[in-house]
Amino acid sequence: MTKNENVRPATIAVYGASGHTGGYILSELHRRGLTPILAGRNVDRLRDAAVAAHLPDAEIRIAAAEDDAALVAAFTGADVVISSLPGYVDIGEPILAAAIDAGAHYVDISGEQLFLRRVLDEYGPRAERAGVTVLSAVTDSNLPADLLADLLAERLTGPVGFVISHHSRSGGDGSRGSAKTILASLDWFRAGGWHYVEGEFRTGPVDPAPMLYPGDTEPTEVAKFAFPAVLTIPRHTDAAAVTGAVDSVFRSTITGLTPELVAGLPEKPSAASDLRYDMVVDATGADGRGLRGVVSGVDSYRDSGLLAVEAAARLARGGTKAGALAPSEAFDAADFLNSLAPHGITWTITAA
Repeated sequence: MTKNENVRPATIAVYGASGHTGGYILSELHRRGLTPILAGRNVDRLRDAAVAAHLPDAEIRIAAAEDDAALVAAFTGADVVISSLPGYVDIGEPILAAAIDAGAHYVDISGEQLFLRRVLDEYGPRAERAGVTVLSAVTDSNLPADLLADLLAERLTGPVGFVISHHSRSGGDGSRGSAKTILASLDWFRAGGWHYVEGEFRTGPVDPAPMLYPGDTEPTEVAKFAFPAVLTIPRHTDAAAVTGAVDSVFRSTITGLTPELVAGLPEKPSAASDLRYDMVVDATGADGRGLRGVVSGVDSYRDSGLLAVEAAARLARGGTKAGALAPSEAFDAADFLNSLAPHGITWTITAA
């Protein structure tokens, strides 16, 4: 018997598998030869999601988000729980709490500062006591931004100022789930959320300088934006400041959402949508030297699903300290980013 024959495949439970990104999560688990546990309230939707991902033998466990006992039972026996939901500030906490109580590591694809702050402050100690690792905001923007910031900080003299920005390289429609996430924290997104300066997180206006995005010939006007990575980067770098920024037109569009508009959006982006993107982190050291890190991806939804599965697979192997962590506190930044190359996700660091 070889050494690898003694290794039990990871057991990964997915809550929210029937959504758009959930489909990518299941497809990646199938590609890796893993059969997940699918948990949720609607058995028909879960069964359809399993069949679509070529996982007809996946175990389905019924658990509504408001039923804590059922959630804990659904996650019992799982090494890791992946939560794939819209609007975590409204419905995310029960899934997280149940995963911790079931003794499972936890990964989610939240994009909300307000939810991540709760995770770090309120659930971090709880996860540490339970001996499990919690990684929130594992998305195409937040995880790459956190990892890039760690690599940039290693190359610069601190304290370092960071500006992080997610830029769509082509137009495209978003999903209803993304719009629901924005709507759940609409006032927070409208105000721009937190930025970090002088050792603390602050709200209020910040005017980031226009950004010259990769491949562009003219700078783009940008506005402050509430990226969750603003909260994690100061945890592991000597940060002087961290600010999130996006195209001003994009921010104006999404902060004008209403429940009626969201209800009318398609569940999935249109087939004609081109969802390529660049996650850009500009860093300036105390001596004025600047560097730029860029992660370029193929599809924001697909890539978030891939990142979630990669993070979950690494947690399942063990060896990560317990508690609620930033990505760079859990993983080696370069190793994680390099592992994404087979999926067409690339990264570079250049002089600014």
